[in-house]
Formats: sequence, structure tokens, C-alpha cells
Amino acid sequence: MSLATVTTTGRAFLAKVLKEQSLHIAWGAGDPAWDDLEDSSLPGLVNVTGLTAELGRRAPSSVGYVLPDDDGAISIPVGMDGQGNVLYQRYTLAETPTPWLYVRCNFDNADAASATIREMGLFGGGVAAQDLPPGQQYFTPDEIEDPGFLIAVEIVRPRFSRSPNVRESYEFVLPL
Repeated sequence: MSLATVTTTGRAFLAKVLKEQSLHIAWGAGDPAWDDLEDSSLPGLVNVTGLTAELGRRAPSSVGYVLPDDDGAISIPVGMDGQGNVLYQRYTLAETPTPWLYVRCNFDNADAASATIREMGLFGGGVAAQDLPPGQQYFTPDEIEDPGFLIAVEIVRPRFSRSPNVRESYEFVLPL
């Protein structure tokens, strides 16, 4: 007996289905103890269902499909080499569904304006509280009725401190 294989077109279909959902990128303060850990000692994230210390979330500014491309304009950090240099994967936008979903979020200056960010997550299917002002785009945890499903999560290395003078943008590429 063998398991079924999800095909390339099946993965593109999964990206299409995700793209059509209500998505939010959330950031959190995480656990300050992570600051002193080596990457290999960080906790596993496969079974987590939420951020450790969510600060807020925002709907993405852009959701689309990409293809790996060494000359692509989208550059996503994927790790570090032995000398401490950041390694990147580059992508190009695609018009039709691919197995790679691109999600970008442009946070506003006031979003978690003085917080330390140690974690980021992509949520799908969340529901904001009903009594919020029309058009509100950033939600703190107390303004979320149902957080939805945590689709992807990462511990941000190194952590960074927010400043109201900086408008942060964050990008995910999900290989499905």
C-alpha cells in the first residue's frame, strides 16, 4: 500500500484555494528566552496553533503566485550560512496558480509601534469582532473573535524592535 502523491497541479490548486481565503499576517513578541538560543535549539513549530505572544494582525497587501527565479525581483531570506551571511531565494510573480503562494503585508507605522518582534505567522479563516469600526485593517488579539488556522509560522532571527518612524513590510513565500 502506498500514499497518494500531491501533484504539481494539485499544489497549485492548494495555493489558489488559500489565495481565495481571508488571510492575515500576525506578529508577536514571542518568548524572550529565544534570544539566547542557537537556531538548532529553538522550539519546533509544526504543531503550534497560534503565536506565543501575538501583538496584532493585518490583512495582506498582496497575495499572488510566484515561481523560483535566480534573477527574480522578490527576495526572501531563507537562512544563514556558516559565516553568518543571510541566504536568499528569489522569485518572480506569475499570472496563473503555481505551487508557491506569495503573501506580503505592509504594516502601518502605529502597528505595535514600540514592540519587539520575535515571531510572524500567516493565519487563514480568522474572524474579527463584530463591533469594530468599518474598514479597520489592523487587529489586536482582543479584537479577534476567532483566530482561524495558523498556516505558517516562523521565529524571527534576529528579533527587531518596532519604531513608529518605520513602516514594516513582511513577505512569505509558501511552497505548497
